[in-house]
Amino acid sequence: MLVTVTGRNIELTPALKEYLTEKLQRAQKHFDHKLDCTALLSVAKNPSIAKSQKAEITIKVNGNVIRGEEATENMYASIDLVADKIERQLRKYKTRHYTKTGKAKEYDDESPELSDDDDLEPIDFNVGKEPANGADVRPKIVRSKRFPLKPMMADEACKHMDLLGHDFFMFINSETNHVNTVYHRRDGNYGLIEPEA
Repeated sequence: MLVTVTGRNIELTPALKEYLTEKLQRAQKHFDHKLDCTALLSVAKNPSIAKSQKAEITIKVNGNVIRGEEATENMYASIDLVADKIERQLRKYKTRHYTKTGKAKEYDDESPELSDDDDLEPIDFNVGKEPANGADVRPKIVRSKRFPLKPMMADEACKHMDLLGHDFFMFINSETNHVNTVYHRRDGNYGLIEPEA
């Protein structure tokens, strides 16, 4: 496995890198070819955040993106949790996307990869408004991401959402040619949001 590790507010010691690589090697056993893995280890500077040590892993497999993140009070514990999550997702990916002969199923499209580097300027909806004693301060959009929408069926969009580890996924419905969103429901099923005709 090819692992690229970066750190944010943390010193990346050889022992930490070795531990991360060793944990991720378990996921490699499900594939014959080397996987390309990117890891971001970060520590939040805000002392009020209890689970301040976060490990984020992104792996590209045949044009699909498998992603997971976990945060705890200890970086080694975060690595353990995210490595387990990634291994489960890769196992699920292999059972869904590989044939019984072990060869990958052919897919024409590539999943959009969302990156924190895509941040845009925050949009403040309170411009020109004076807060009355701080009581009228409202939330604002602090991050915006752009990614290409690919035509696909709703069930395929659900698979992409699960592989990315997101709660929702936007796509172009190949049946209607409209932008749709699938999401996880509290009952464990999926929901589909479609625009009215």
